[in-house]
Amino acid sequence: MAEVRLRGITKRFGEKEILRGIDLTIEEGVFFTLVGPSGCGKSTLLNLIAGLESPTSGEILFDGKSVNDLAPKERDVAVVFQSYALYPHMTVYENIAFPLRMRKTARADIDRRVRETSDLLGLAPLLAQRPAALSGGQRQRVALGRAIVRQPRLFLFDEPLSNLDARLRIEMRSELKRLHRRLQATMIYVTHDQAEAMTLSDRMAVLHQGTIQQEGTPKEIYAKPANLFVAEFIGSPPMNLLPGRRVAGGIELVRGDLFRLAEERLAAVPSEEIILGIRPEDLHLSRWPQGAERTVEVVLIESIGAELWVEFIWGGRTLRAIAPADFDGTPGEEAGLTIDPNRVHLFDSKKGNRIE
Repeated sequence: MAEVRLRGITKRFGEKEILRGIDLTIEEGVFFTLVGPSGCGKSTLLNLIAGLESPTSGEILFDGKSVNDLAPKERDVAVVFQSYALYPHMTVYENIAFPLRMRKTARADIDRRVRETSDLLGLAPLLAQRPAALSGGQRQRVALGRAIVRQPRLFLFDEPLSNLDARLRIEMRSELKRLHRRLQATMIYVTHDQAEAMTLSDRMAVLHQGTIQQEGTPKEIYAKPANLFVAEFIGSPPMNLLPGRRVAGGIELVRGDLFRLAEERLAAVPSEEIILGIRPEDLHLSRWPQGAERTVEVVLIESIGAELWVEFIWGGRTLRAIAPADFDGTPGEEAGLTIDPNRVHLFDSKKGNRIE
């Protein structure tokens, strides 16, 4: 296991700057996820840690020692990529054993470690099979097994579940979480899927345009997004954002609707222009408008099984709420809307930063 520390990491390809001033510490034994949209630099950062690329500037340390000048094989890391990269002419046993054979490990040790790893991943009945006879999930477990059998100090995962269907992705997420719990190894995982990041991670960093927007536990990042980008990127459906301005008693939204806030929260607002953020689950709809704080018009209802996603118009904007499956509103009709003012988020409209 290793602690990974990044100090002032930048990376350029020609004139294009991919990473800018990355400072990050990943503690030993943590499952850490780098999450962000395509092109944000997360895979490049993983390649730098693996030694597959060199930083333009900055330092990468494992357990306090610089690894900038070490080749990938000298860093003792295992990388699991999106493509399984299995040898089609080899059996599952031979694929898992391959890195140990390259190290000229004793035959008895190879056999013991391959069988221990295959038992851990549920691959023991498949050791004589070749990759062509396996499902996508089984092939990904073989790729994991080939990484685990090396017993590296650090595991790196570059979107390893992207090629799997929705059901297999959920199954493999659970397997990865159980695997981390058993191995207690340092694991760094790259994904653009915020659901994967939220469910897998002990800690995570949200990247955008080559910089870290926020780092923390999934709970911290969801509950207190640092800026508008994080607020919109993390969460499904994404956070609703409403422009407004500070006035006496609260925030005046478009069309003059006043959203009341406690004076102590208003006192922290540095300027008149503000963005009000509300998670869909914090918008409470009722079939009958009478007695509710506000009346809104329902425009769309989507069923996703245990709950409904309801789109409605409020303050001249279309917002989305999560409602229980028994909500019986109808598109085109009015509904009642209630919001807990303690659950809203405030952002500076110019800089986009969170206002505490």
